[in-house]
Amino acid sequence: MINIDIGATAVAILTLFGIYSLMAISLNLEYGVAGVPNFGQALFVSIGAYVAGLTYTRLLPLLAGEQVIHPCRGTMGQALQLRSEIMATQPVAGFINLGFTFLIAAVLAGLVGFAVSYVTLRLKEEWFLALVLLVGGEIARIVVRGADDLICSHNGISGVAQPFYFLDDPRASAFFFMLLALALAAIAYFYSQRLVHSPFGRMLKGLRENEDVTRGLGKGISLARAQIMLIGSVIAAAGGVLFALNTGFVNTNDYVVTLTLDVWVMVVLGGVGNNRGALLGALLIAIMDRITQIAAIVLNMSGSPIEFNYARFILFGVILLLMLRYRPQGLLPESPLTTDAHEILGRVRGR
Repeated sequence: MINIDIGATAVAILTLFGIYSLMAISLNLEYGVAGVPNFGQALFVSIGAYVAGLTYTRLLPLLAGEQVIHPCRGTMGQALQLRSEIMATQPVAGFINLGFTFLIAAVLAGLVGFAVSYVTLRLKEEWFLALVLLVGGEIARIVVRGADDLICSHNGISGVAQPFYFLDDPRASAFFFMLLALALAAIAYFYSQRLVHSPFGRMLKGLRENEDVTRGLGKGISLARAQIMLIGSVIAAAGGVLFALNTGFVNTNDYVVTLTLDVWVMVVLGGVGNNRGALLGALLIAIMDRITQIAAIVLNMSGSPIEFNYARFILFGVILLLMLRYRPQGLLPESPLTTDAHEILGRVRGR
């Protein structure tokens, strides 16, 4: 019988919740609010992870005053040892490197999201963007995997430690990293709420509901969609950085189409167009992830021939189909009111 540490499990789930929340809020802004179908969410998450792999192997040693050791091939072990020593003994260098990682990832992901969407969304069929991003994510993954000097090809980069690695207590380290993930998720949530309830957010909803009417009002359709893709891409890249730090490993196999499917399940399950729904969907998927991982370990220890890890893909697919069939608005449907104007008008009429 496996012994489950409730405290460690709760920290792991909340950490995943923070990371998944960034991904879900990103997609909800793009598709739920603006109606832009993004089937390349894995692309923007992977940009954050790949940047983390590069900065932790090339930039971190320089910030710590050390020589850069090539992270791949014959010097892989030396580079790993150097990274671990720096993260364990020089926390300031680790935090500065993390700040640069977020900045570089945000700039790259934002530029990619803006450029691709601005070009493709000028076409009449917006679903062309979905296909471009879906294919683009796979192309990026294959290119990175084939480039030996980026993240060591199929071997990946290990030892990408989270910034609280220097703490002697692993529990404390995991706890503070959880707080960091939740804090960034909270910032993204409150920013997204303000954006949704702003004139720009209402314009995006109008664009989602009726593009012709919105264009007739003189709004810049292509630019608005490109702007929301830029914002969503930046948030997704931040989630990618945290995802890489949480696993401590950067490998292209983690950023396949199934990751995009997971994020779509979060948004559809929680409620399309509702940021609270995105958070709910992220929490439910984080819990399901941990449950399926524990179930897989229990089954393997009992000698069962069933590979339960693959069952999660079936489960998520069934959830997505059931929600689309019976509750397409999600568990927390989007509110039809986006301003206080209705409430204020009601009070004025009641006088």
